Amino acid sequence: MSRFFINILFISLFWSVSGQSKIDSLQNKSKLLPFKISKVRFGFDMGKYIWAKNKSSTSIDFAIDANFYKEYFLMLNWGKETHLTDNNLLNYTTDGQYFKIGVGYNLYHNWLDMNNDIIVGLQYAQANFDYVLNSYRINQPGALFPPELNVVNTSFNNNQAHWLELGMHLQAETFQHLFLGYSIVVKYLLTTTPPQGFDLAYIPGFNEKNAYSNFGFGMQYFISYQFKF
Repeated sequence: MSRFFINILFISLFWSVSGQSKIDSLQNKSKLLPFKISKVRFGFDMGKYIWAKNKSSTSIDFAIDANFYKEYFLMLNWGKETHLTDNNLLNYTTDGQYFKIGVGYNLYHNWLDMNNDIIVGLQYAQANFDYVLNSYRINQPGALFPPELNVVNTSFNNNQAHWLELGMHLQAETFQHLFLGYSIVVKYLLTTTPPQGFDLAYIPGFNEKNAYSNFGFGMQYFISYQFKF
């Protein structure tokens, strides 16, 4: 009889230790894997869309930010542009797409039932695009007559550009789950693959390239919708 009780006690202790070890294992895993998507926001750049329409161009930019750990956000963008540039010397069309990926940190601490963000983020961006040089004029300072227009319709395909963006993104919940946002971004062009015989000028997602500097600036106006998990 005593041996029977000893066996029962041993089995009880075994299951107790085994259960505790499983709980400890799960707790350790939760500590090692703190990343959890708690909310995801899908946005659309209204400002770029309206600006492109006024320039007889087309532009669309989608943005996603996902809160994955405390105040940290994963930031993604995808866009596509067809942009017409027409000045005194050049008339050309840029057509291409781009993507951006990076991480942001929310500096704003909400109070009461507010749900707003001020996110500072760093993103890497890449664009792939083509140029079509429609026409050009040769600059002739001091000439009595306007320079002659040369129509060429020449294509420069498979161009690339890589850059970094440091931005501040403000998101305010105007209605439940619906946000209006504003972004200010500083851009730095890392590398490009310029076509032969034509300098890189307009880059989708980067906008106009400065001939004297690799820096650029941008502003965006977003409307977005948030899903919580």
